[in-house]
Amino acid sequence: MEKCTMCIHRIQAGKLEAKKAERKLVDGDINTACAEACPTNAILFGDLNDPDSAISKLRAHEEEGRNYFILGEIGTKPALSYLTKVRNCEETIEDGVKSSEAHSEKAEA
Repeated sequence: MEKCTMCIHRIQAGKLEAKKAERKLVDGDINTACAEACPTNAILFGDLNDPDSAISKLRAHEEEGRNYFILGEIGTKPALSYLTKVRNCEETIEDGVKSSEAHSEKAEA
């Protein structure tokens, strides 16, 4: 198994196209093969230095505690971050009906 190179050939091609057009890179100029192949858009590649980029907006989840880095605690300064799955941890069962269902039934009545 080879280590991922983050599609360096795609990165260089995106930079070259932006340079030819005499503009800065924008969201969507560079797309890795894994991000392109993912039907759920679970993989995002972008510029963290641009506060308006999609990746910067996703990284805002860091304050919510959903964003985490692997091995960051040992000082590796990782560039990849991951978002945890959102789960309903407060779900309880009342009278045989899940609380989320009970709320929706009350709203309909």
